[in-house]
Amino acid sequence: MEDRKITEMESIELIAEMIRKTKKEASMKQDYNAFLLYGYAAVLISIVAWVGIQLTGQQEFMAVWFAMFLPYIWTLIHSNRRKQEVTTYLGEMLGHIWKIIGSMFVLTIFVILAVGLGVGRIDFSLMMPLSLIYAGIGTSMTGLVIKEKWFVWTPLVGLLTAVFMLVEGSCTNMWNLFFGFSFLIFMIIPAHIVRSKIQ
Repeated sequence: MEDRKITEMESIELIAEMIRKTKKEASMKQDYNAFLLYGYAAVLISIVAWVGIQLTGQQEFMAVWFAMFLPYIWTLIHSNRRKQEVTTYLGEMLGHIWKIIGSMFVLTIFVILAVGLGVGRIDFSLMMPLSLIYAGIGTSMTGLVIKEKWFVWTPLVGLLTAVFMLVEGSCTNMWNLFFGFSFLIFMIIPAHIVRSKIQ
């Protein structure tokens, strides 16, 4: 069988069709469940932390935020059980984006611990605004890659909230609600909007 040479226009059409197919496949397969999982976990944890501190006055309830590792563990367990599928360039790129974002979370925790041990006081209050910035960057980058404006622009709410927290300086109980509200705006709502488009 002979290979037929294709024209420049046919080549462009073929590439465009492959991109559309890849985007559609990625949208249908992952169904934005990760955004919903992390988004709802953040909202739930923010309410639990806020209520705990309101009722007891104990800032130690902020430790409940370490439960944000549970969605990661859940995802890890379920991804290992799933059948291995062919990875598209788009899927691979999104995976790398979130690996970098995840590394930023882990490195920040280690730096806070190391500095805290050095100065004799471990303070994780910076973790909340930095987490909003990291998650917002990852969400925006995902939106740019999949060309979905709902994920591109809504993380600005998280950025503004993070800037407010950093400028305010002292971690208050309201930070819990601000954090949960930010995840509602830039993860949960966009995921539901985009899911409704593909159903």
